[in-house]
Amino acid sequence: MGYNTTTDRLLDSLKTKQDEGNASLVTIATDTTVSKNSNSTTQTEVTQHNSRAFGQGGCILVTGTAAVTATAGSGSLKFVAIQFLEDTVFDSGSGGLVATTENLYLDDTGTGAGVASGGGGAAIDSVTFPKGMTLFGRYDGFKLASGKVVAYVG
Repeated sequence: MGYNTTTDRLLDSLKTKQDEGNASLVTIATDTTVSKNSNSTTQTEVTQHNSRAFGQGGCILVTGTAAVTATAGSGSLKFVAIQFLEDTVFDSGSGGLVATTENLYLDDTGTGAGVASGGGGAAIDSVTFPKGMTLFGRYDGFKLASGKVVAYVG
């Protein structure tokens, strides 16, 4: 077979690859023993993790000053986001905002020492969180001094 141009050679190469690909697809289509892809388990786990991380475990509207804890499902879930519907202040006592890991997330007593060095962090005591803001993290519970929030569980 004589090739006249580079284009002829490329087209022939593509035709060969397409024929090989089609043969592979025919083999797959006629194979009756299809095994589970090992990546499907990983994909399921990632999807479940993303659902939890983005609050798909449920949510609660909090308008009062009673202490709130995440108890959805098995009780192992946490609040992963708190959306402020009004300017909001957490209670200044212990339990105002309880981070799952005190020095990784904002907390009523933690200063974020696990996030950054230099002592620049501060506890959230008496801080006003503005309407429209969303706080992300992992929280066991909280108690409002004032304001309204939607807390998402994940």
